[in-house]
Formats: sequence, structure tokens, C-alpha cells
Amino acid sequence: MPRHHRPTAWTLAGLLAAALTACGPGAGAPATAPNTASATASSGTGPATPTDGSTRLCLSGTVQVLYPPADNPLRSSCVHVGTRIVVTLRVRSNYRWAPVVSSARSVVTVLGNRVAPDGSRAATARAEAPGTTTLSSADTFTPDPHGPPSRAWQLKLRVIP
Repeated sequence: MPRHHRPTAWTLAGLLAAALTACGPGAGAPATAPNTASATASSGTGPATPTDGSTRLCLSGTVQVLYPPADNPLRSSCVHVGTRIVVTLRVRSNYRWAPVVSSARSVVTVLGNRVAPDGSRAATARAEAPGTTTLSSADTFTPDPHGPPSRAWQLKLRVIP
């Protein structure tokens, strides 16, 4: 595989194309998948091949995650230890997002959760140790908690050294 200079910023289209190509079938989700995230690496060293022999690209530096995404979303990602993950969950009218949580805090620690002035949920997390975890949240209809169904958000992360 030829070596390329790694830029400090990746476009969403380029990142998704590289991830879908490298990951093979099932790695990406169709654009209509309701429970997905879109990610871009906004700084850092960009994708690198993991040392475990897989062909999946892993991100480092800072990864921006936006839900719901504007285009072809991802359900999972691979990141290096030390990667900062910034999650923005856009608000819908009359809904509110619960805090983002990690299923394995020793792998990815959520450092902060806040509600932005526009009502979106903003969370920051950091990959702490190799392993797998799922970041998740759900929104609730605020006028009536027994009203319309909630919408769940999840991002599965694999962390490598």
C-alpha cells in the first residue's frame, strides 16, 4: 500500500470513502439508517492502520461526531488511545437529549456533557485504554414523557494503542 502524506484535517466525504473502502461490507450504514453518527477527524494525525493486522482505519487527534448526520453515517469507528471525541447531538423541537454515557468508562471516559444554547447536547470524551465501548444517549419528548417514542443514538468505538 503506498504511503501518503497525512493532512491535519479530513473531509467527511474523504473519511467516509476511506472507511467504507478499508472496512469492507457492513462497515458503513445506509443513508437512511436511523441510529447512526457521522464523524470527521478535525485535527491530529488522521487514519492509521492498526497493529492487529486488520484493514480498518483508526482515527487519532480530535474526532467530531454529529447526529443526525447530513450524509452517509457510520455506526462505529476505530480510534487510538488518547483520541478526543467531541459529540454533538442536534435537538428536535420538543425533545431533549440525555447525557452521553460510555458502556466501558475504563476504555472511553466521558469528560463533560452540557446543553448548548440551541438545545443540542454537547459531550466530550477521551479514549483511555484499548478495548471496545459504546457511547449512547436518547432523546425524550419533553412536554409528555409518555408521548412520542424516544430516539436512541449509539456509536460503537474500538480503541487501539
